[in-house]
Amino acid sequence: MKLHLQKSYFKSTETLLAETPDTKVFTFLYPSGVEAVRILQKRSECIWLPFFSQSLWSWKIDGKEQKFSGFVAEPDYSARNFLHNYGAFMVHCGVTAMGNPTSEDNHLHHGELPLARYQQAWIELTEGEYPVSLGGTYQYNTPFIASYAFSPKLSISEQGTSLLVEATLENTQQTKMHYMYLNHLNFSLEGADRLEYGLSEFSKRTVTVLQEAIDQVIDDPKRFLPVGSITRIEPELVAVMKNEAVYGKVCIHRMHRNDGTSIWVAIDTAHLDHTVAWLTKTPDRSACGFALPSTAGPRGLAEETRQGTVKLLNPKETATFRFIVGLDDKTHREALDNAIRLLGGCV
Repeated sequence: MKLHLQKSYFKSTETLLAETPDTKVFTFLYPSGVEAVRILQKRSECIWLPFFSQSLWSWKIDGKEQKFSGFVAEPDYSARNFLHNYGAFMVHCGVTAMGNPTSEDNHLHHGELPLARYQQAWIELTEGEYPVSLGGTYQYNTPFIASYAFSPKLSISEQGTSLLVEATLENTQQTKMHYMYLNHLNFSLEGADRLEYGLSEFSKRTVTVLQEAIDQVIDDPKRFLPVGSITRIEPELVAVMKNEAVYGKVCIHRMHRNDGTSIWVAIDTAHLDHTVAWLTKTPDRSACGFALPSTAGPRGLAEETRQGTVKLLNPKETATFRFIVGLDDKTHREALDNAIRLLGGCV
């Protein structure tokens, strides 16, 4: 069953939109007027913004919030830039540019996608490993810059403990188009113990740390791996690394927690050939964006062009960005192997 959403479905009072034996879908409006969908799926509760950015605002597992703390409390259409609306667990970033603009750039912080208003949005309820899918299409057409269609799809597993993201970018113009994409996954630092990356070598040769937010971390990136023992990361640690296709074409990064569980991000490296790490820890905020799947680093369009990481799409060509994020615990340790297979990798 596929439900094509209309803005008239959303009221200030939460309303049940659809129900199956394992799933409940509710619609509501934030006080700011932003439309939201709340999905209850066995162990999880998700809040998704169908018309404003298609961000996943919240992801709870067994009642515990997975996203960062100390950021924007609720979405707001009046937000003027990325930081003014920065409160979602998952945010699509790009496409004409991505990252923090420098004095050489004139693009928005992380591009137009974080504030995009979608023309189409839908929910699909099926059977199988990922029975709930959320998606839509954003049409962008700005003369002299680009014309494209961006169509993300977020699928929630049967238990709600893993999320499959598939986003398709189509160049709808008659000429080549450059693009950048990053998915901003903003995990909580609460309970985080250590980070583990799917690289054969983890050193300054393979990992570029952009600022000394931790003493001597630029020369020795391993210093940010025992994240649970670090008392302060200010203002933020940002690191860029090139993904290695270890499981066929799939790369795996992990955040181990002190309760014995771990979070993993499995990335299809065909179009997502980079990972960005983003960490911050102060009395006011904390976040463990340990693995942001990306096509490039976040240094802005001008610098990433010099780095040779900005990609091109031919006329009418498409690129699809795919990754899965999930929880490993005592009852769901097989989920990662299934994710690798689903992404076309080898276990």
